[in-house]
Amino acid sequence: MLNALSKDLAPLDPKPREFWTLLLRNTKEGYFRDPRYGGNADLEFRIYIGFPGARANYYDWVGRAEAYPLSPVDIAGERA
Repeated sequence: MLNALSKDLAPLDPKPREFWTLLLRNTKEGYFRDPRYGGNADLEFRIYIGFPGARANYYDWVGRAEAYPLSPVDIAGERA
């Protein structure tokens, strides 16, 4: 999707293209940002996409065709 978006932004002048690229990047960062630092209140987006958060090790679950059984965790160890 990012490549398609970059191609769509190609005809823009450099300044608007830089603005929209930065806005998209900051939006993505806000989705994954820890609530402690002002983003993703109540870990809602992490729950929505199934992102486990700040877990020490969930590598065994990567690539499996089943959902991760535990709820997301923030940096402080609080669960969603």
